[in-house]
Amino acid sequence: MHCSKANEIMEREKFSSKFGALMVIIGSAVGLGNIWRFPYMVGANGGAAFILLYILFAVIICLPVMLAEISIGRKSRTNAFGGMYRLSGEKKFWKGASLLYLVTPCLITFFYCVIGGMTIEFFFRSFGLNIPSGPWWTLLWTLLFLGCNAMIIMGGVKDGIERSSKIMMPMLFVIIVLMALRSITLPSSAEATTGALDGVKFLFRPDFSKITAQTAIAALGQAFFSLSLGSGVLMTYGSYVERHYNVRTISWQIVLSDMGFAIIAGIAVIPAVFALKADPAAVLSDNMDSALVFEILPEVFPMMPLGGVLQPLFFFALFLAALTSSISQFEVPVAAVMNDGKVSRKKASLILLAVFTVGCTICSLVPKTISIFDAIASNWLLPIGGVLAVIFIGWFYSKEEFRSELSSGDLYPTGNRLFGFVLLLIKYIAPLGVLAIFLSKIFLTR
Repeated sequence: MHCSKANEIMEREKFSSKFGALMVIIGSAVGLGNIWRFPYMVGANGGAAFILLYILFAVIICLPVMLAEISIGRKSRTNAFGGMYRLSGEKKFWKGASLLYLVTPCLITFFYCVIGGMTIEFFFRSFGLNIPSGPWWTLLWTLLFLGCNAMIIMGGVKDGIERSSKIMMPMLFVIIVLMALRSITLPSSAEATTGALDGVKFLFRPDFSKITAQTAIAALGQAFFSLSLGSGVLMTYGSYVERHYNVRTISWQIVLSDMGFAIIAGIAVIPAVFALKADPAAVLSDNMDSALVFEILPEVFPMMPLGGVLQPLFFFALFLAALTSSISQFEVPVAAVMNDGKVSRKKASLILLAVFTVGCTICSLVPKTISIFDAIASNWLLPIGGVLAVIFIGWFYSKEEFRSELSSGDLYPTGNRLFGFVLLLIKYIAPLGVLAIFLSKIFLTR
């Protein structure tokens, strides 16, 4: 009886509309990966050359992975930990392999909440408030941000995650577009030797000599990180997507929205650095992780016309981006504990809140763990998790069932050529592409 009740909880939760589903899933993709991570990755990896690889990987490798993950979630109607296990006829291998989808979102949440906490801190600092600093204050902001996540997750899929995303995502888009427009129209400062348009050229004029194995690794990792692939998010959210929604259309909309948003975020940040700093190339290449957003930009904003208005807007946008993404990572293990632990959403949320509090505390007090967890998740666990999904769909799952899922039954028929092409990408291109990057990484580090 208790088991049946827990399963009912999971089964009846769903998105209330296609727009809501899109805002939630796009929100999981459009986040810190776009505003915090994308500009410094572009700056450190050759500008436009990196962006071209990022777009290529997003379409050729990541889109098939996304189709596979959402299809697994919607067809199985369960959490990421149990989706492939259920569809495989309960083969234990897939249950064991799916442990990855519990570990990865936890690692991401640990460091995400530290960055999210910093967005709150810098939002208040942007008003000129004298905010104390130090590791324990960082921990306070981190736990405050984690608490915001827990409150939304406890509200449920429709009233918590979907409702908040439908408000936050349009706000985030408007703010970042305004920032981008201001960035490209900035006059050069007295110390700058370049201008905002040089920053635009850096973003859109590729230098193919910059493409290396390291650039490819970084681009693939960024694409997986940014699109929430391989962490179980899309399987979990896929289980909340109604049968009559077109999975192919939703996946394309997510990929295009994420790429567009990342490029707009790059425009909001990088031309400003070119317009206002003496050596923008050195600034961009030497400031990895959080340095560009939390150290360099606070120096840039006071030099901007209307900088006193734009700075709080930017950090508020960064807070929204962090929150829409982190609630997605939080939801993955919560959904698993609800189903497999046979508990309510509130109890599952509190259990994970305790786990995340420990992990976030470690990341907050030992900052080096942030870059370690980021590298492990982005460069290894996320691609492996995505490849597991495409290998399952391409080699171990019924082709007829997968085609039916892509077609939403018979609502959106998938033609033979289209299905054959999608299957080719899923069976061969996506896994071989990731394998090639892994091999490059192994040989590169020797």
